[in-house]
Amino acid sequence: MKKFSKPLLTVLITFSLTLLFSFSALFVFLHNYSIPFKKLVKIGAIIDELYVGEYDEKQMEENAINAVIETLGDKYAVYYDEENAKETMQLLDGYYVGIGVEVFANTQKNAIEVISAYEDSPADKAGIKSGDLIIKVDDAEYTAKNVADAISYMKGAGEADLNKELSIELERNGKRFSVKLKREKINMYKVTSKIIDGICYIRYSGFTQNSEKELEKAVHSLDKENVKGIVIDIRNNPGGDLRSAISACDLFLDDGMIMYTTDKKGKKKEYLATEGASDLPLALLVNSSSASASEILAGSLKDRGRAIIVGEKTYGKGVTQTIRYINPFDETEGAVKITTYKNFTPNGKWINEGVIPDIEVKSEKTDRDIKNDAAFIAAVNAISR
Repeated sequence: MKKFSKPLLTVLITFSLTLLFSFSALFVFLHNYSIPFKKLVKIGAIIDELYVGEYDEKQMEENAINAVIETLGDKYAVYYDEENAKETMQLLDGYYVGIGVEVFANTQKNAIEVISAYEDSPADKAGIKSGDLIIKVDDAEYTAKNVADAISYMKGAGEADLNKELSIELERNGKRFSVKLKREKINMYKVTSKIIDGICYIRYSGFTQNSEKELEKAVHSLDKENVKGIVIDIRNNPGGDLRSAISACDLFLDDGMIMYTTDKKGKKKEYLATEGASDLPLALLVNSSSASASEILAGSLKDRGRAIIVGEKTYGKGVTQTIRYINPFDETEGAVKITTYKNFTPNGKWINEGVIPDIEVKSEKTDRDIKNDAAFIAAVNAISR
């Protein structure tokens, strides 16, 4: 059998791939092959072949991508260029430098809307709330079209911009106002616990990969002889990692369905519970800024009759997004985030409708003495009956 040298083999492989892609492009151009956006491919080929003027190919491509994302009708969809893509992927460890807000592109209002502010973050301390619209950051105006740029600017250059001040103009109920705040290192999840008169109060501020392990530690550390119930506070918790939410639910369920998702084709995927870690009476505190993974936890445990939900109707984000590099072999091409799953409670309720509490109580700021918090008091009374 004839052997080729490595350089020659490389040339042959490259030549073969070039021919393959060339013939593929020609086939797409000449035939109405069923692939998305084939007209854009053909227009690009025509411009490349015939246009006599100068043009910025990269800028044109990014403009086209943003136009596609905008008309998708997915308010959580975002295109990230190379720099923003790397920063977004790094958020999976649960930390970043910024102001601590979860936002989305509200295309109906052509504005950047706040989902929630992380507890004790600069945004939270400045009074930024769910539903606020971010109009300006420093002197630059931002709209739904450039949400990725706004997010990147608010984060700054990582550690180098720690403690640097930002001026943010917001709109709430038609009225504009400004706040000044400094970038800090944001802990996207924080789990703290304390025992109050025989009740374990757990504050859970966000879901990232493996964050439920901190919740598990708090639950396993309880002395059941001296603790008669658990209250988990997920108010102002914007959610996060789906798997973390499922694992958190699993701590309190012994078997049966936790929740299920459906994909583009309607394919159903069920998540089932294993042996739980606690059978103590349980209540969850929620409000209108409890979103996404928080709603999975609340909706699942409510449907299963495992927890009493106390507070206000939740935000209503019953969808999961996937972030994927455009080219897995070349990260410089950036990434896209799009909605890929719908999330349902065990009883089949789409979480986009929000979770209705069993006991409605107006939300209080959680930095007050929790003993005097109306929702906490109502939750303790409910699980102590």
